[in-house]
Amino acid sequence: MKSFLFFVILLIGCSAYSQEIDDISPNRYRFKYKSILYKGSRLQITAQLRTIKNSPKFSGIPEEIQVGLNELFIDAKKQAFPRVYKKKAILFLDALYNYEKFVIMYNGALYEVVEKLKRDMKRIDFKLERQYIKAKTAVDRIKKEDSTNTKEIQYLSEERQKSLVRLASHRWMKNKFDGYKGINIVENPDDLITEFKKAEAAYIFSLYGKKTVDEIKNYLENEIIDFYYNKAILEIDTEKLDLQYINKYN
Repeated sequence: MKSFLFFVILLIGCSAYSQEIDDISPNRYRFKYKSILYKGSRLQITAQLRTIKNSPKFSGIPEEIQVGLNELFIDAKKQAFPRVYKKKAILFLDALYNYEKFVIMYNGALYEVVEKLKRDMKRIDFKLERQYIKAKTAVDRIKKEDSTNTKEIQYLSEERQKSLVRLASHRWMKNKFDGYKGINIVENPDDLITEFKKAEAAYIFSLYGKKTVDEIKNYLENEIIDFYYNKAILEIDTEKLDLQYINKYN
């Protein structure tokens, strides 16, 4: 019995000693980041880092940002000294999780911009239709009162067409924005929001930490209006435009 106990104690001691040697071995790496313990050989920890980098929550990173992250990852994995490896790995993880914080900010800011534009579009819808009616009325009046004034007729006709295009484009945009409901519109966006987010992501990331969220939202608002307006121009059919408030002018 005593021999058995001595054997067990010897095994435990050897195991603890082996663990201690393992932890201080120059071929072993060990550090903690965000409550996660990274421990093992360089290849093992690099595999952990790669798994995190390729996880679903970091999918869809724009190419411009991905290039920088990949450079940090490569720089870390090639380090042979544990202390340097730890430093480089933490730099990589800092950048990766900073991107995660950026995505939260980006989605939140864009969602608030979309909600604001939905309210704005509803408010100015009547105004744009009224502008078109006034422009159309001006053309009809001059044709009736001064039909030989071709120069003025041409000018007013061009203004009427501009106001018609503005109204038709606005209605196209309003229809799109009215269909956007909840935060899901930026977390699982349609093709238009996806295209816009991807196009602006790298630049917004360059502003992150340098500009306030309100400044970023102001920028996004201006850009998304231009983006959707340019899309609308290609899609509208001014011949099929329905006037919604015409009775208010009669």
